[in-house]
Formats: sequence, C-alpha cells, structure tokens
Amino acid sequence: MPRNQHSLLSDSPKPQEYLVYHDESEPKPNKGWLLIGLLFVRADHQEEVAQHLARIRREHGYNGEIHFCELPASFNGEFAAKARVARDWLRVYQNGLCEKAMFCCLALNRSSPGFQRKRFAKDFHVYNRFTAIAIKSAVKWFLKDVAQAAITLISDGKTRKSGPTYEMVDNFENYIAYRIELDSLTARDSYPELIVRGVRTVSSAQHDLLQLTDILLGAIQCALVGKAKRPTKRDLALRVLAWCKDIEKEPWKQTYKMHRKFSVWGFPDENGEIIRSLPWALSLDEQTGQRSLFDR
Repeated sequence: MPRNQHSLLSDSPKPQEYLVYHDESEPKPNKGWLLIGLLFVRADHQEEVAQHLARIRREHGYNGEIHFCELPASFNGEFAAKARVARDWLRVYQNGLCEKAMFCCLALNRSSPGFQRKRFAKDFHVYNRFTAIAIKSAVKWFLKDVAQAAITLISDGKTRKSGPTYEMVDNFENYIAYRIELDSLTARDSYPELIVRGVRTVSSAQHDLLQLTDILLGAIQCALVGKAKRPTKRDLALRVLAWCKDIEKEPWKQTYKMHRKFSVWGFPDENGEIIRSLPWALSLDEQTGQRSLFDR
C-alpha cells in the first residue's frame, strides 16, 4: 500500500502542518542561473514569525511592500525605511528566527555543460521540475525527524504562461502537487510520509513571509552574480554569504548555528552533479561593518 494512503487510513498521529513560501529569481530570463527559494514554517509557528516581522516594520514606521530589487542605495534617511526593515529582518533571522522559518535555495545553472536542456520541451518545464526537486531536497533536510508532514505551498502570484501568444498555459499548481507526492511515494531513502494540501498563489504585498523569502533570495543572487552596485544590496548579500560559507563547515564549527535551518546548494556542475560550494561573485574580503549591522 502506498505510504500516503496508509497514513490516511491508519490511526497514526496527525501530520505536522507546514506552510512553504516560494519564490524564484533569474538574472537572465531562460538562461544562466535560476534560483528557487523556499521558506518552511510550521503552521503553528506562522503567527509568531509574522509578529516578529511586523514588529520590525512598526519600529521603522514602514508598511509598504519590500523587494530586494527595489532597495534604495542607503540605510539612512527618510526614504530608506524599507532598507532598514530588510536589514533588521535578516538580523532577527540570523539571531533565532531561522529556528522557526527554515530557508532553502536551489541555484540551477542552466549554462553548465552538465545541464541537459534537451530533456525539457518548454522553459517552464525546467522551472516546474526543479521547484519540485528543491522541495523534495528541503523536506529531506529540514524534516528528517518528522514521520508525517503535510505542506501547503504559497507562491508569489504571477501569470504563469509560456510563449509570446500565451497559447501554452503553465501547469505549475497541478504539476507541483502531483510531482511532490509522487517523489515521496517512490523515495527509497529516508523521507517523511508527505501530503500536499495544495498550491496557493497570492500577492506578496500582503504576506511578509513571502517578502522575507524575496529578501533572502535576492541577497543570495546578489552574492552569486555580483551585479548589484547599491551598497545596501551588497551589504545584505555579504551577510547572507557569511551564512552560506558558515554552513559549509562541520556543524560544531559553525558560528551562526544554522545547520538544518538554512541551506543553499547548486546543480549541476560540469559532470551533472550537485554543487556543494557555489562560485560566489562577491567575497567576504570586502565585508565592512557587517557585525555592527547585525550583531547588536
């Protein structure tokens, strides 16, 4: 009997419910890097996490939408409140919020010789398949001690269509739920029994956890690609890069204690294998004043 069917029919405890906030970033459409970000929040922790983010908004008197790409150049001044909110969101995330809001990023290198583009008839097939792979990887890494889990994917609402005439409709919502459950049923290694509640597409303007996902993902992209010139973006990217470097160490040697709470990995290298350490464009050698920004 399939594991999910067994879990529904048996008297086993109810699965742990997780909300998975999802966003993506690609510096160049349909080529080069595609970054997929996932923020895992247990349903009974969602309100607490949201309250931490809302408190920081109140401290800076800013209620507008926050996107990494729209951050101003400075943290100072009347019009820099959104940058200060983003900075303090990352500070509180580093200082403990990651315990209840675990983040995973898959950086897909579509320019790698190991990437088999011919396997995908449409560009959105690449996006959909690797989103499912990112979710499977994150479930295995973050929920390894969970016997049963139920996830609801909450994605930033976008028009998911393919082609200049919009004749091909992207099947993201249906595909993701089907693929994740299929992967969980066929997994041969340690993997929780998994139920997919569904996929919800919403406006990020009304969801701070989606905006936090965007800030984390944007900082990783900035560190990986290195094209952003604004000091605010580079400062936040350097902070997140410090986390990325730290989680490459053995858990007992890590400074930020983010083992199994924050994960960044790439695929594929030239041999079609996982990339454990990404080829970062930024270097921590240019990090200045970061401890004063976060560790206070």
